[in-house]
Amino acid sequence: MDSNYTSGGNLGEVIHQQLDQWYTFLVDDLSDKRSENFPFLHSPLWPVSVLTVYFLLVFYWIPNFMRDRKPYDLRRLLVAYNVFQVVVCYCLIRQHYIKVGFEFNFIGRCTPKLPVTEYEHGLDAVYYGWLAMCLRMIEFIETVFFVLRKKQNQVSTLHVYHHISTFLIVWWSLKLSLSYQEMSIMVLNSIVHMIMYSYYFLSSFKPCQPFTNRIKPAITIIQLAQLVTMLVHVHAALQPSCAANKTIYTLHAVNLVILISLFTNFYIQTYVRKARKLKQN
Repeated sequence: MDSNYTSGGNLGEVIHQQLDQWYTFLVDDLSDKRSENFPFLHSPLWPVSVLTVYFLLVFYWIPNFMRDRKPYDLRRLLVAYNVFQVVVCYCLIRQHYIKVGFEFNFIGRCTPKLPVTEYEHGLDAVYYGWLAMCLRMIEFIETVFFVLRKKQNQVSTLHVYHHISTFLIVWWSLKLSLSYQEMSIMVLNSIVHMIMYSYYFLSSFKPCQPFTNRIKPAITIIQLAQLVTMLVHVHAALQPSCAANKTIYTLHAVNLVILISLFTNFYIQTYVRKARKLKQN
């Protein structure tokens, strides 16, 4: 009995030590030292905690809270939120270009690493990347808006997966190794978000709605074009001659294929099939 107990205890210690070593390797050894002092980036417990709260809010707490209540009118809040998004996205693009040395011809090809010797330059890049990650966290509130307005049908697989996957990949990029390669994706995403939130802003006003209704399908096409451009960019990063982090970009590639599939399906279901039905009627 004693020997079995001791053996079991030793095995438990070995497993604990092995897990501890793997955790240290993933969290400390592989991490980009420039990002280790930024909030939310030290431990994977941070994104896990954020996503746990997100799921509890939008699938349990708020739906229960709203069960016997009328939908909230959040139009003014949404107008302010859309303006906030446009302004912040513009500032991120501008700062990436001016302070970090980003160039638009980086998009779609293997791009240079951030210079390690220029530590302050690298810290600027991590800082603006970190702000982009914080913006991804703020965007989780969009699902909260849907639930408070009792528009549960808009809490789709595409919507939830898009928000979660984007947040996680930005987090891992900052955690492991931020380069011009990742920055190209962040800048492209910020450009598309400026267009999207400008569209949402205009849609809030009735006089603009005939125009926004006409261009609505184009917004999805722009998002799809963005994803395809990103996939081309990721393909360049995965070439053997490119020094980009292959783990991050393999995850990027898988995620982009999933998103392209989801957005394509959404476009077909929402616009193509509806147009066919209208013609038949």
